[in-house]
Amino acid sequence: MSKKPRVTVTERDQQADLKVLLSDPRYKARLDNPFGAPSSPIALKDQTRECRWFNAAIQEDHIWRNKRKGWDQVKPTDVDDLEQLGGYSVSPEGFIVRGERGREILMSMPKEVVRAVRAAKTEHNNRTVGRAGVLHDELSAAVGNKYGDEAGQFVHTHVKLDEKYEVIPEDKRDYGVTSVKE
Repeated sequence: MSKKPRVTVTERDQQADLKVLLSDPRYKARLDNPFGAPSSPIALKDQTRECRWFNAAIQEDHIWRNKRKGWDQVKPTDVDDLEQLGGYSVSPEGFIVRGERGREILMSMPKEVVRAVRAAKTEHNNRTVGRAGVLHDELSAAVGNKYGDEAGQFVHTHVKLDEKYEVIPEDKRDYGVTSVKE
């Protein structure tokens, strides 16, 4: 026997007036993402580039590593409208930063490259997810490359992977999607 759908009853005097909810687009956006919206994209003057914030506090060489991957630091003259950034500062070198002691740095990369990297990650995941043997071999090889053959062999021999994953249908991947529990 299936359970009945859960129903929430709100007293009429507690219901929000529709005119108030629709009076400002910010209210609708807040209702669409009640737990907080993801970061808004930052428009650059060069519309072929995409940017995001990098936190240098994660690792001492985090920014250096990401520069080596192709990310470039952004200057105020690169941003279409500085108001969209909210609070920010400019580093002594002239780049946009924010956060404690300017540890978050705005960086950009061509959109085509970002899309290609995402596609390569998806292809890699499609090839390895659900195939513990492939993932196990990649893990052993990575450990061996970083810490030496003996460490890689130890992982290969002693580490067992039990991989679990869930396929989320395309129409359910948005945080704003809600469903009724049955």
